[in-house]
Amino acid sequence: MSARRPRRAIQSVARPAARQRFPLFATRSAAVALALRAIPASLALGGLCAAPAALAAQAAAQPAASQSYNVPAGPLGTALSDFAVQAGVTVQLDARLVDGLASPGLHGSYSVADGFGKLLAGTKLEIAQSSTGVWLVRARAATADTAAAAAADATLPTVKVAAQNDSPYGPTEGVVAKWSSTATKTGTPIVEAQQSISVVTRDQMNQQNAQTLNAAVRYEAGVSTETRGAVATRYDMLNIRGFSADTYWNGLKQIGSGMYTTPQVDPYLMDRIEVLRGPVSVLYGQASAGGLINQESKLPTVQPYHEVGIEFGNDRHQQATMDFSGPIAGDQHYLYRFTAIGRQEDGQVESTRNERVAVAPSFTWRPDDKTTLTLYALYQRDPASTSYGSVPAVGTVLYDPLGTIGRGFYDGEASFERFSRTQEAVGYQFEHAFNNTWKVRSNARYYHISQDYASVYGSNLEDDYRTLDRATAVSYEQLNSFAVDNQVEGNFSTGPVDHTVLAGFDYQHMGTDYATGFGSAPSIDVFNPVYGAAVDYPALTRTRASSNQYGIYAQDQLRYKKVLMTVGVRQDWANTVTNDLTDNTRQWQNDHAMTWRGGISYLFDSGIVPYFSYSESFTPQSGTDINGKAFDPERGRQYELGVKYQPKHYNALFTAAIFDLTRKNLLTTDANNPNYQSQAGEARSRGVELEAKVSLTRSLDVSASYTYLNTIYTKDNSGLQDKHLAAIPSNQASLWAYYTIHGGPLAGLSFGGGGRYTGATYSTDNSFQVRSFFLVDAALRYDLGYAIPRLKGAEVYVNAQNLLNKTYVASCYIGNYCAYGYGRQVFAGMNYRW
Repeated sequence: MSARRPRRAIQSVARPAARQRFPLFATRSAAVALALRAIPASLALGGLCAAPAALAAQAAAQPAASQSYNVPAGPLGTALSDFAVQAGVTVQLDARLVDGLASPGLHGSYSVADGFGKLLAGTKLEIAQSSTGVWLVRARAATADTAAAAAADATLPTVKVAAQNDSPYGPTEGVVAKWSSTATKTGTPIVEAQQSISVVTRDQMNQQNAQTLNAAVRYEAGVSTETRGAVATRYDMLNIRGFSADTYWNGLKQIGSGMYTTPQVDPYLMDRIEVLRGPVSVLYGQASAGGLINQESKLPTVQPYHEVGIEFGNDRHQQATMDFSGPIAGDQHYLYRFTAIGRQEDGQVESTRNERVAVAPSFTWRPDDKTTLTLYALYQRDPASTSYGSVPAVGTVLYDPLGTIGRGFYDGEASFERFSRTQEAVGYQFEHAFNNTWKVRSNARYYHISQDYASVYGSNLEDDYRTLDRATAVSYEQLNSFAVDNQVEGNFSTGPVDHTVLAGFDYQHMGTDYATGFGSAPSIDVFNPVYGAAVDYPALTRTRASSNQYGIYAQDQLRYKKVLMTVGVRQDWANTVTNDLTDNTRQWQNDHAMTWRGGISYLFDSGIVPYFSYSESFTPQSGTDINGKAFDPERGRQYELGVKYQPKHYNALFTAAIFDLTRKNLLTTDANNPNYQSQAGEARSRGVELEAKVSLTRSLDVSASYTYLNTIYTKDNSGLQDKHLAAIPSNQASLWAYYTIHGGPLAGLSFGGGGRYTGATYSTDNSFQVRSFFLVDAALRYDLGYAIPRLKGAEVYVNAQNLLNKTYVASCYIGNYCAYGYGRQVFAGMNYRW
């Protein structure tokens, strides 16, 4: 094994410790300030390098005390910021100077000037120190003396630093994220990940005022959101590439089971949301074939941050938020964050209500330069959450001679309706670096959900076109889950090949106890509903179930010159025990599966990266066939061919992919014994995805996407073969643009708008189609500090979603059950940050 060479972009991005969300850059009104204060502990992992002679004179003119530094390889802007943090100095630059430039890192003892010089060696940039002590990065052609540098300190232009203030974890300035942790678990540039991935940044969520996970990802390629329309705010019901998607939080699966218990965390508590498309079992175990959505929490920051907000809107919407973070008592070994939100509003469906309060504290301890431990917790209480009902297809999508059912129609009974959910979670993230080659990580979380649910819902519209039959569902549930993921990562070289090796063991446990019942309820007139009918509670049956999954996995990211390869393999064991406490029966299910993936890509100097990959997934299934044989897990496999492009001269990321994704071993009616099921089913999704995230100038952000999907059942015994999957559009497109004015009489004003097109979708049996629809969103924001300096940090805003108030049916998802989409939502509020 050869000595380890400086790694290029495949190296994990620089970060002080495991999964830290430490903002390394702060944008000022007059300058992009990489305002980085001293961290008491230096980071020393060895290696000595000589400084360029060009800085010798300058270094001699100031204190030349040396100290040890450890600046990992990565984007040059990130390397400069890491060095400044460790040196305890402030550095300023026009971020456009370093956009697209990489650094091999810095390890060893240097003076401040020598360290900056080493990082800038081989570039056309140089360093100078102003009279105020600020270090200025500028083009080498500039020969201004120290006095001129001081003047530059006051006139440096304000630009976005999205490309630099970016890491695999935590916040990203602007809408263009260039690093991700979800695809590889190691921290990899998105252009080098050989699978399609999108990142929704905190800035994008703020621009669009996304208040649900569905709203946060509705502009991303390949994602079908709000398939249950405006009624399902209590669940994150999403599809990726035509198939259901799993949700993760801080890299661990949000485990749900029982009858209706599903975790859901408010997106205000998140710094970023990553969408990984296609099978992911090689790293995450049992998972849906469509992919996953990983939500990354707001966690402690080195720089103090304080924000409070208040918001109002139509349907009696009221919301209050707070977000505080920074060192405890000024000691950067101890960091905290406290984020909270409270919201209440009327639901779109009559007689329904949304209510929520969520609190998310976290604490980070950094005892030394190699170790970080972050503890986090969640308390979220949802006393009410609209309705979980529907509207019939006749009278909404299909013609009803008596008229059209209103989108506010309520198919339930307010005196019976109930949804109350409490979620509590505690978790930790730990990382320790043994040396410059090996590090370990551990990530774990305990989650508890208590839920009380009762509903009257519509089931069938009678032949008179107005009488809706109804039924009831009741469920009392308790769910406890635990997940842990332990990893070891190595970065080394064997001859001319660089490696990032990952090996891990993870474990998931779920235990649930629920009592459920289903019954009938009096019918109702959809055009003249009369509520208040007596509804009987159904008899309940009680069930207790538990499941476990154990997995071991290994992955190697190899680099030979400009060729990148990724190979991963995993073995899983899963078991489930279900006890019917009413009938005193028990069922066991034991499964195991091996999955793997591989990918290859090539990095052209132009920033274009073509790639090809293959990946697999598995999902356990309960039940047995006619012979009593337990069903095998569902299997998914995907072939993907794509290209990514990261320009060197402006801040953007373009991606395109074509794919062939197949789910096998699906349950369907046994062709010879209709009272049983067999695993003869199969579904396929083929498609094209195009996506662009661009900051065209320092003022304009643009996000655009287009998706084409062809999703069909290729094998089925129940009449679905060769039919399209329900509620999945063949075509989707979106465009969002956001512009900020920095100068002139309108300085401080931001405005944006977007359009979302969703093509026609099919009903379950393909007997009819749901019409396509196009929705318009808009945003307006103003920084009050430009008009009244005393109000610096305060801003007011207005957001409108479905601005034109279009009435549309989002989908008909099962049989003739359909759902109206959101009507116009208008939010106006004020934030104050200091």
